[in-house]
Amino acid sequence: MFVGSVVPVSRSSVPRMMLHDLSSSAADGEAIEPQSERSRLRLVRCQIERRSAGRSRVSVEFEGPWFTAPLVCEREGATCPGGDLRLAALATLDALTTATQGALHFDLVGVKSTRAFDNSVMLVAVLVHCAGESTKVLGVAVEEDNEVLATVRATLHAVNRLVTPILGPLPTAK
Repeated sequence: MFVGSVVPVSRSSVPRMMLHDLSSSAADGEAIEPQSERSRLRLVRCQIERRSAGRSRVSVEFEGPWFTAPLVCEREGATCPGGDLRLAALATLDALTTATQGALHFDLVGVKSTRAFDNSVMLVAVLVHCAGESTKVLGVAVEEDNEVLATVRATLHAVNRLVTPILGPLPTAK
């Protein structure tokens, strides 16, 4: 039985995730060759469903030119403010693991909402594993009205420089 609310995010309110360069080694130690058609992963939707018995399910949906259907990842767990945000970050990291075909693996270190410069911001710390090496990264997003969306954005901001070389270069302006 469904209890609570679903928080949909319209396509027009979600910015496109643009990924830039950094890591150059694959999980097996060889250089990763970016695929030019794999240039962008776009966040389409994220939502949280609060269910009965103190459970929540967070769903994130991405599109990319190399997917025939949208990439949807879900995480379910106990309902609590911090737990819901962790679920959002974990679902996003699951999608990125799938998009990079397992070349990168992620461990969520933490998610925290705080205030900075008179704004509420979401901080997400992630440990990224690639080719036997680990790097800790931090992403930040302005919270505005939706904590779950801010968590997804902060997660994307944290890992964007490590994911880009695997997904491929950005399209150039003509």
